Amino acid sequence: MYSPYLPSFLTLTLYALAAFAGFWGLIFHKRNWLKRSFYFSICAFLCQTLTLALGFHKLFPSGPSAGAYIQLLAWFSLLSGALAWKILQNESFILFASLFGLLLFLISFPFINAAVTLPDTLSVPFFALHVGAIFMSLGCLSIAFVSSIIFLLLQKRIKLKKDISGFWSSMPALAILDKINFICALCAFPLFTVGLAFGFAWAPPIFDQEINDPKIIVSLLVWILLAILFHNRLAKGWRGKKPALLTIYIFLLCVFSILIVNFWLPTRHDFMRI
Repeated sequence: MYSPYLPSFLTLTLYALAAFAGFWGLIFHKRNWLKRSFYFSICAFLCQTLTLALGFHKLFPSGPSAGAYIQLLAWFSLLSGALAWKILQNESFILFASLFGLLLFLISFPFINAAVTLPDTLSVPFFALHVGAIFMSLGCLSIAFVSSIIFLLLQKRIKLKKDISGFWSSMPALAILDKINFICALCAFPLFTVGLAFGFAWAPPIFDQEINDPKIIVSLLVWILLAILFHNRLAKGWRGKKPALLTIYIFLLCVFSILIVNFWLPTRHDFMRI
């Protein structure tokens, strides 16, 4: 049987090199290191894409392992970071996406052999529409999260009239960071809605789920907060600190859902049922 550790370790190494080169370039303001970080990130993305395309994560007959699901989230996050870089021509987003991917890969390794049992009726369309839409939404939110953190820190430094040279000079302007948050919110809410809708469409006849399932409760809460962010951004013209803080709360709630609810709480999405 093919071991998933080799491609995972190779991708992890590329993520680590991208994160190291990127931070070295940002801290010391070296453009050549930022370019290296970008190339390492692209190599990590291509390596993981090849791994997924060849089906190396299909270690079990039922489909991807728990670790593979976590690594898939890293792939969507890096994809979102690459799109943000392409649109805004700023390497910082793909750098932070690589860092997030590195953390996810480190978390995934203990669960690389943990089987996730799915009913036979959950076919490829379900996986693409439910899991794919949700993970793409989380990828957008990861970029919005980074943008919000940088926005709040940079705004505070400006208000306190602190030095913004070196590392901070490599960051996008406040207006651009707010725009990224806005675009990500516009993308994340429809994607999350589609993923949630198809999940509910498939779940009742298959799982006979109850509404008190922790995963459902947290997912609905995330959707409500995303709806608030989406509505206020469009209808009320929210800008600046408020949407940045709400984005951070939403993303942290999503991380709680993936790493705590899926692994440690009794739910139909339990990743620890081996």
